[in-house]
Amino acid sequence: MTVRPLPFRPPPARDELLSSWIGRLAKANHCSVEELCGHLGLGQGRVPECANDLRAVNWARLCGAVQRSPDEIDAMCLPDGLHHSVRIVSRYDFQHCWACVEKTPGLFLRHWRFAWSMTCEVCGQALAAKHPAEAVSDRLLARGARGAQALKSAVASNDLRRLRRVDLTLHVMSLLGGGHSGSAISGNAHERLMALAAVCVGMTRPSLGAAITLRGSDRVVRELRRAFPRHRQVIERIRRLSQDLDRRLPGRRETGHPTARTAHVMTRPSASESALLAARQAISELGAGTNREALLIRADAIWKRSGGAKY
Repeated sequence: MTVRPLPFRPPPARDELLSSWIGRLAKANHCSVEELCGHLGLGQGRVPECANDLRAVNWARLCGAVQRSPDEIDAMCLPDGLHHSVRIVSRYDFQHCWACVEKTPGLFLRHWRFAWSMTCEVCGQALAAKHPAEAVSDRLLARGARGAQALKSAVASNDLRRLRRVDLTLHVMSLLGGGHSGSAISGNAHERLMALAAVCVGMTRPSLGAAITLRGSDRVVRELRRAFPRHRQVIERIRRLSQDLDRRLPGRRETGHPTARTAHVMTRPSASESALLAARQAISELGAGTNREALLIRADAIWKRSGGAKY
């Protein structure tokens, strides 16, 4: 079958997503994405993005129309999935690069869909979330970046043990109400950073991270026992570590308001502070040009009247 090439064929950008390129092809040829997919034999449903989406495609027709080889087209697809339950590849655009999109409208790159991608591999700019966070601490950003790097390394080496640990970490987060299994690819910047920061702690010090999280929460311990019946020994070890932290750092659990006596002690000025206040008041009353002896006498009277002599 002879297939005529499309009249206009803008070349794909480096690491461009197949659905992104098809969208730009449709715009260049003045037709809708649905019409172009029908012409290419891709069906009228969702634009293909994964290799599995192209299993039934007529490669001769597709390659002839776009003038690209099967390998080139396949390289534009997302991975079909890995042998674990961690959701690290998004089927939706949850982040993008402002600089690249401004240069090429409608562009979306493959690595923007990966959970560990935080900067654009083309221009080096920080990727912008679909729903940016108003204020994020440097500490959370740093931990999120380390978690993203750890996740990328585990995926690159296909380390199933470490990936299982990531899965368990995100599961614990969902039990605590702090996220869900797809938080690492969330369009909410704060939710995603929290998930990646949890991955960082889960990869480096999983027991300590869980113990800090569990402090004072018997409810979460019960939920973990119910969710992970095969890991009861680990949960009990973490619970004991959590109790040990409570004994070593008891002040961290005090959330009540201070008593009136405590509040008075905390707010009462020290002797040096009260003396300084008295000196300032004396200068204000007598003037800065008053001789030193008169200022000292007046400041001493103010200080004694305010109760400074008791300190």
